[in-house]
Amino acid sequence: MEWNVWVHGMFSQQPQDLVVVAGQPVTLPCSIPGYHGVVLWIKDGLALGVGRDLSGYPRYSVVGDHSSGEHHLWIQRAELTDDAVFECQAIQAAMRSRPARLSVLVPPEDPVINGGPVVSLRAGDPLNLTCHADNAKPAASIIWIRNGEVLNSAMYSKTLLRDGQRESTISTLYISASNIESGQQIICRASNKAVPNGKETSVTIDIQRE
Repeated sequence: MEWNVWVHGMFSQQPQDLVVVAGQPVTLPCSIPGYHGVVLWIKDGLALGVGRDLSGYPRYSVVGDHSSGEHHLWIQRAELTDDAVFECQAIQAAMRSRPARLSVLVPPEDPVINGGPVVSLRAGDPLNLTCHADNAKPAASIIWIRNGEVLNSAMYSKTLLRDGQRESTISTLYISASNIESGQQIICRASNKAVPNGKETSVTIDIQRE
């Protein structure tokens, strides 16, 4: 146990858990002053390469002043495949950093309302609208807005995609015929932690009177 305390004391900087949005650059720090041996970066238990040679990972680079013991991992543009646990290891000293979880968030694609941008109804018919926001991590939340007010009568469902990480969200809104006016605009807004202000689309209601 004392050996582990001494080992962790040799790192002046270690990678920390980090949350980033896909497309952003990332730096995972690793500084081992006084150590001049081989340093490996490990991703989900597999070595990325030896020393500064990460040729198999074109978006990855080891940066910093090598002579000062800096071996920071720089990721040019974070992608979903980078969502993993990383470690920095000093081989000759048999040292490893704490494991650091890199979580990559993905904003939803632009939401789409089926049948937009103009939805035509016969007078007396209720309104059913469906909006979907796809390929998000975490799943997008969807709200409906009319005249500046949030409509709370929607139903939601989420589907996990084949990659096991991204999700698509579908929301269906029902409005009774007595509560609809021609010319009204209804907004679908989708958001998640990657786009907290959300993305939105809208439709205009056209009631056709015979």
